[in-house]
Amino acid sequence: MRGSGVCGLVLAVSFPCVTAAQNSAPATGGIGHDLPPLVVETADKAGEASLPLMTLDQDEVYLRSDWGQRVQAELEKQGRDIAAENDRLAEEFAAEEQQLTALRQSLPADEFRARADEFDKRVVEVRRERDIAARALQTRAEEERQAFFRAALPVLAALMKERGAVAVLDQRAIFVAAQSIDITDALIARLNQEIGAGPQPAKTEPEQPKSQDD
Repeated sequence: MRGSGVCGLVLAVSFPCVTAAQNSAPATGGIGHDLPPLVVETADKAGEASLPLMTLDQDEVYLRSDWGQRVQAELEKQGRDIAAENDRLAEEFAAEEQQLTALRQSLPADEFRARADEFDKRVVEVRRERDIAARALQTRAEEERQAFFRAALPVLAALMKERGAVAVLDQRAIFVAAQSIDITDALIARLNQEIGAGPQPAKTEPEQPKSQDD
């Protein structure tokens, strides 16, 4: 055939790993970014009061929350569906290519070329559609993470006020910190209680049958 046909069809779309897709901005260079933050156990003299700084692990907050776990499960299911469809299409095109190759000796050259061109066009179009499906999955992962942190902000602000904090730092930006100022677990518990798994897809009501009088 003139084109690469199925051999050029990247149907095994590598859908994004949910954990990686939902990860926040990559760490930059500098001290504290090549190694995990050092956590220091300290005696808690004043309980939870008057802690001007608090720290959290953004990835842990999201991925361990009810919202993040729901999204992760949904994205994994969608990813499996995409992979299954990719496999089905790859098998379908492989069989069609074999059939077309078998006709090469019996068809006039111009007719075979026309069929081969049409086949290649369909392969390219399907590859484009599968790429769009994979990118849509990535986009949804990013949008869900952003929506989660928008919803989490008021809850975090309330927790800051309760503990007298003036700032919350991501642990990735810290070289050393006391365990007593880590609010990751406390924030996850509060978020699960107040916003839960987040907005659920709207369920469409079944259409009511019309009466004979209508």
